[in-house]
Amino acid sequence: MSEPVFQMDNGWLEFHSDPSVPDFKVPAGAIDAHCHVFGPGDVFPYAPTRKYTPCDASKDQLFALRDHLGFERNIIVQATCHGADNSALVDAIAHSNGKARGIATVSPAVSDDELRKLDSAGVRGVRFSFVKRLVDVLPHDTLIEVAERIQPLGWHLVIYVESQDLRELSEFFASLPGTMVFDHMARPDVTQAVNGKAFDQFIRLLADNENMWTKVSCPDRLSLNGPPWYDDVVPFAKHVVESFPDRTLWGTDWPHPNMTSHIPDDGKLVDFISRIATSDELQRNCLSITRCGSTGPRSSIMALDKPYADIPGTTIFDADQARMGYHLNQFCMSLMKAECREQFKSDERGYLEGWPMTEDQKQAVLDRDYNRMIELGGNVYFLSKIFFSDGQSFEQAAAAMTGVTREEYRKMMLSGGRSPEGNRYKREQ
Repeated sequence: MSEPVFQMDNGWLEFHSDPSVPDFKVPAGAIDAHCHVFGPGDVFPYAPTRKYTPCDASKDQLFALRDHLGFERNIIVQATCHGADNSALVDAIAHSNGKARGIATVSPAVSDDELRKLDSAGVRGVRFSFVKRLVDVLPHDTLIEVAERIQPLGWHLVIYVESQDLRELSEFFASLPGTMVFDHMARPDVTQAVNGKAFDQFIRLLADNENMWTKVSCPDRLSLNGPPWYDDVVPFAKHVVESFPDRTLWGTDWPHPNMTSHIPDDGKLVDFISRIATSDELQRNCLSITRCGSTGPRSSIMALDKPYADIPGTTIFDADQARMGYHLNQFCMSLMKAECREQFKSDERGYLEGWPMTEDQKQAVLDRDYNRMIELGGNVYFLSKIFFSDGQSFEQAAAAMTGVTREEYRKMMLSGGRSPEGNRYKREQ
């Protein structure tokens, strides 16, 4: 048997090979909102700049654990050992049968096209790590730029920070745009009082910023008492769940990289949930999509399945599309003013540069590729302002979008509209 391409660092433990079946039965639709895939290294090599080498932990092993524990879905978080190469993450999402979404790591030089491709692949957020032993932290102005660029996609930020660094970073975190989620309650020191100064700083940060969420995960990393119950972590997580019932998430953190003290039993970690969320409602809030709203990470990472998404020939203008196409549609609305139409006609590219759209969106406008504009978040009600600015009727534009002549389109509509014959579901194409 050949040696693995990458050897796990000495002293670190592999994940549990036979986790128990949890006594706590998770509710229908439950989501493991924090887990990873590592490699396999011979297929998805670890980053040369990594600060640790984990054991291989494949997508198939992750999905088997998901089913064993009773969860329906996963949010897979890009780990620092893979750097900004999200290939393993994207591959896992692609093979999840629609049951996973991802949180990526991106470089400051990431292009809008790369972000769009990640979005199409199922990525719904970017992770920033401030844990210096794991990653070289990027300058704040660079992080702000990336955070601003992901807002049109409706993505959120995931922040990995340790409690001792929170004081100097709290003001910076509060300045970041959009929704953010803290990993593992910002890793509190559980030897301190739950109502002491250190943890109270984190609680106040959440209380003062309604766009901030947290994962009540990883008792195995935080506890000094140890398994199986991690009693010293319970008061901290319970306090967060009860203080912010609509802004908590939970995840296994499988395959538990960098562990040296013990191998966590994932079944026992699931049982931990009922000790920190002591009512059915609190448990559903932490785990399921039943309370997903129009804002926050539930709207993007938790609403994984859209029953209407597979309608033949149709792109539904839902909340995700609206967020992605916001600036495109606002540009279209500007064309209702005569002076704006004149500016646009005199210098289309120059006028578009005044709108914070993606390059793909701008090019679709210049090409008058309405189908592409719809794919990128455009709504036909707003796009009609471009038709009319070009002196086209809705009928002419709709014919072009359908790929037929105006006369053929008119005949089709007068005879009852497009025939469903030959239109396949997207999954059949």
